[in-house]
Amino acid sequence: MLKFIYGKSSMAYLDIAHPDLQVVMHDALGTDILDISIIDSHRNEAKQNRLYDLKKSKVRWPNGKHNKMPSDAVDAAPFINGKVSWNKMHCCVLAGIILTCAAKRGIKIRWGGNWDMDGEPITDQDFQDLVHFERVT
Repeated sequence: MLKFIYGKSSMAYLDIAHPDLQVVMHDALGTDILDISIIDSHRNEAKQNRLYDLKKSKVRWPNGKHNKMPSDAVDAAPFINGKVSWNKMHCCVLAGIILTCAAKRGIKIRWGGNWDMDGEPITDQDFQDLVHFERVT
């Protein structure tokens, strides 16, 4: 029996994500290594542009992977002690789990902690989005 399950909010976000992302996120949770909360997927124009204005996104509507339907991006955060964790170490562990699950399925995923996918996470980029995972299409 699985130790962790997605809650209603996480499932609502996953339901509007691309099927490849759904499979990967279920695989990641199924490892039972870390609990996960899906905190975003598809974004409408108002939400995307608000996040851009707040400098939490680098793109305006409709240029983001979150702006497609189904969404080509999800934001997934570690869920520790009953709440979302923004701790960098927790986010990096989660990224390793998710990227490994994607690789096992042959699904190419880009993580917001390694935008250029060069194997040098975090230190060689200015914009950190450690909870962001997107399909590479």
